[in-house]
Amino acid sequence: MTSEEVKDYQRRTRKKVVWAAIFIIIIFILSVYSLSVSTFSMSFEQAYQVLINHILGIEPETIMDRTRDRIVVGLTAPRTIAAVLVGSILAIDGAVMQSITRNPLADPYTIGISSAALFGTSLSVALGISIVPFLGHDVAIASNAFVFALIPAMAIVFVSSFKKMSPNMMILIGIGMMYMFTAATTFVKFNASEEALQEIYEWGLGTLSKITWDSILPLIIAFALATVAFILLSNRINVLSAGDNMARSLGENPVRLRVICFVLVSVTTAIAVCYTGTIGFVGLVAPHIARLFVGSDNKMLIPVSAILGAIMIIATDCMVRLLPGGLPAGVMTAMIGAPIFVIILYRQRRKAAF
Repeated sequence: MTSEEVKDYQRRTRKKVVWAAIFIIIIFILSVYSLSVSTFSMSFEQAYQVLINHILGIEPETIMDRTRDRIVVGLTAPRTIAAVLVGSILAIDGAVMQSITRNPLADPYTIGISSAALFGTSLSVALGISIVPFLGHDVAIASNAFVFALIPAMAIVFVSSFKKMSPNMMILIGIGMMYMFTAATTFVKFNASEEALQEIYEWGLGTLSKITWDSILPLIIAFALATVAFILLSNRINVLSAGDNMARSLGENPVRLRVICFVLVSVTTAIAVCYTGTIGFVGLVAPHIARLFVGSDNKMLIPVSAILGAIMIIATDCMVRLLPGGLPAGVMTAMIGAPIFVIILYRQRRKAAF
């Protein structure tokens, strides 16, 4: 490389880092603002002060201070943390899915994860069937959703052990599983009570309203697994996104790597949907927005997609809490994400590289 090319590369790298830093600052501002958004009237400054006092160990003195502390620490803080983690997980998994399949329409739910998880939830809510016996209602729902969400990945791994599969075949298997579980869920809902139908419906739309501190540790584990694993695999994913023939010529086994990525995507997405239900369009839209700022190199695409996914979930969850009626977060992400996705595809047309 010439000195001019080196300078150009360094300039583009600095630009990407600057954008990542700007997005991180936006996350911080939105996160603190999110702490103040609830049915109880609280200003941005008051929520920030509660957070600082809690970090410093300063006990609240007045009744109003204790009320604010209880709302921020007990309700809005875990919901905000979960929004960051879930948004990051879905966006990372979406970026990886689009890269390994070279399909701009791929996302974590393409391989049937959401429909399988919804079927597991329906069994627990409508019929009281729990994969792990003697669990409470909420824990039984989460465990059913997790176990059933892994079934599409297990099917892909099973089939790939007998036959080499292209990315299109993997996606088609996932789509087939999706229709199968959707039909099974419809059958379960047909004889469910009104209360069960309402709960299944809300879970299927995706919501952060049921997040507690007990939900945070599994989400942190899923986030750490997705982030560390896929950043370590980023160079190999870059090779795979160039095509199977190119990957083989460089000593990579495309089928094996693709199966590993599918399993990791399934596990981490399954953990996320256990606690929030199906929040759509984040894994689809966030990677496309990230590509506009940092390109298609997965070493930068994966972390920036995670940041943008977190921003999307936090922003939409704040909107949900500000609106009357408790609109599920999944509805808001779809309403915002769908037109953004159409605009991005129109602008990129054939210029996007996968």
